[in-house]
Amino acid sequence: MDDVAETSKTPARRPVIVGVDGSDPSLAAVDLAADEAALRRAPLEVVHAFNPPVLASVGGAPPDLPPVGPSADLTEPALRERAEELLHEAAERVRRRHPALAMISRRHDGAPAEVLTDASHHASLLVLGHRGLGGFTELLVGSVSIQVVNHATCPVIVVRGSATAAGPVVVGVDGSDGSHRAAEFAAETAVWYGASLTVLYAWPHDPGWAPAQAQAGEPPPAVPESVTELVVELTERHPELSVTPVVRRGQATHETLVAASRNARLVVVGARGIGGFRGLLLGSVSQALVHHSECPVAVVGPDAPPH
Repeated sequence: MDDVAETSKTPARRPVIVGVDGSDPSLAAVDLAADEAALRRAPLEVVHAFNPPVLASVGGAPPDLPPVGPSADLTEPALRERAEELLHEAAERVRRRHPALAMISRRHDGAPAEVLTDASHHASLLVLGHRGLGGFTELLVGSVSIQVVNHATCPVIVVRGSATAAGPVVVGVDGSDGSHRAAEFAAETAVWYGASLTVLYAWPHDPGWAPAQAQAGEPPPAVPESVTELVVELTERHPELSVTPVVRRGQATHETLVAASRNARLVVVGARGIGGFRGLLLGSVSQALVHHSECPVAVVGPDAPPH
């Protein structure tokens, strides 16, 4: 591992970490990560995963990952030099945006998903683009973003679409422990943003629930009591925060959240809800958002520390 220090003074607080590979999505992630670090008064760590040709060709990456190693027609020294250039360019980008932000750049040897997952162990927040130089536009299983979201031990923001600056932070809840953690993170983030918080609960069609009740935003009788308690808890814990509960009827949860993302600053979900899917994200709400949200998405996994 090579370290390239960019500042000399770093607060004793877990950093915001961002993965960079020179792609446009990763540069957008650098911008958002710098903003998040400045808001949270945390240092920023810019990480580049350098996958040497020997690792890429001899099985250094896990078998379920697509090939993301560098081109074999370049020498390793030249590739390492380019990696340092990428880190320097990202650091300069951060300096222009937040001149006083404490920052460090690090280059790690290894597959991107593995490097970023390892980095999550000492991060307060991990930020990455929805896809990198490898593409993966239509690839769901095995992409770097999905692998990291699935295994990171801190909240992960995947940068997608464009955030609505004046929009709310939206969190999807279902009464599970995972959605409770997501709601805590969403509330804390909304406070940092100076934004409102929308707590969204999607409910399938129920003929016993009068349309007038739905239009008035009243929860149907079978909404888990834990959801109602969560809204009260968030309001009491953050009295300065405007919390709005919203119930959506007759629509799948992921469709409801994707629709909400069109006018949101950030959408937050747990890595998995009541349905489970430990280690399996295919078809889950979190994966659908990572691939289809129209604003950045934060996924809070079961191993993320409480906020």
